[in-house]
Amino acid sequence: MSEKTKKDQVHIETSSAAVEVPTLESTTRELKNIRHALDKAAILAITDQAGTIIHVNDKFCEISKYSREELLGKNHRIINSGYHTPEFFVNMWKTIASGKIWEGEIKNRAKDGSFYWVNTTIVPFLNEKGRPYEYVSIRYEITQRKVAEEQLRIYADRLEHSNRELQDFASIAAHDLQEPLRKIQAFGDRLKTKFDAQLSDEGRDYLERMLSSARRMRKLIDDLLTYSRVTTKAQPFVATDLNQVLSDVLSDLELRIEQVKGKVVHKDPLPTLDADPSQMRQLFQNLISNALKFHKKDISPVVEISVKLFKNHCILSVADNGIGFDEKYLDKIFTIFQRLHGRQEYEGTGVGLAVCRRIAERHEGTITAQSTPGEGACFHVTLPLKH
Repeated sequence: MSEKTKKDQVHIETSSAAVEVPTLESTTRELKNIRHALDKAAILAITDQAGTIIHVNDKFCEISKYSREELLGKNHRIINSGYHTPEFFVNMWKTIASGKIWEGEIKNRAKDGSFYWVNTTIVPFLNEKGRPYEYVSIRYEITQRKVAEEQLRIYADRLEHSNRELQDFASIAAHDLQEPLRKIQAFGDRLKTKFDAQLSDEGRDYLERMLSSARRMRKLIDDLLTYSRVTTKAQPFVATDLNQVLSDVLSDLELRIEQVKGKVVHKDPLPTLDADPSQMRQLFQNLISNALKFHKKDISPVVEISVKLFKNHCILSVADNGIGFDEKYLDKIFTIFQRLHGRQEYEGTGVGLAVCRRIAERHEGTITAQSTPGEGACFHVTLPLKH
């Protein structure tokens, strides 16, 4: 034998001696530790090929309130709650009988009639022919989570129902108020036209205040209807070219822009996205009108429109050089009928930005703003490109 062969043999023998071969005792101890950990953490059951229970742990007995003697030799129908359809269990058995693992959530009934939910994993043990001979079920209780989910669903349904009622009320109330308000305005105008000379200065003042209040109420009703129609009169989402939308809005606002000697700057090409075209038009109109309205005295308003494109969404920005606002009022400006300035300073009802927020939310987007008093404001609308 060569010297090299001897060295190799020594190396192999040394290496073999270093390998620790598991003993039966250590393997048994490890299996006991694993089973102990499972017993402490999970609800465990083992059934034979026919589904008869042949083993349950203490947690199974504790949650089902059956003794071990009452469970062994039975099948899982003993804890069937009747909540799931027969097809549910047929599909489950088809899965595990084919040798595949099944996972799902099951509602069970305990011996005292109480119900509980478990997150269940059923693992089939296969024989040498690849056929199941036993099934091990590992469960974790999720009752509290399911109760919370159900409560959340109930609250969501109630909120949706309440919102629908509120929208219907706003629409009906606003519509029913239109006719008497028209009469107030019509007869007030007639009174002013026909009997102006017969009225005293005090009488004319009262009449003008009445007509002014009627006009303001008419504006409030119109804005309330606009706010409610964001959802009640919504149109389906279609491919909407925002360049065309903006062009139409600037055409509508042409006279207003001339009156304030303003300028609207638009450099970036806008994207085409899935949207309600009429609401996109309303969004741009409200934001640009808002920027034109809150301009500084003796300074012509300049409105800059830009966009940042990302893979799945875009951010539209409308910036101005106006009076700005303190950002501590950021939430307030998007709330319906909330104003930061008196009617004597700036016209409006405080609905425009609330409508913008509602439009953004309906399109699964968001709206926010950045501003400093005296240094203008910039509104950012984030919208998905596809739905």
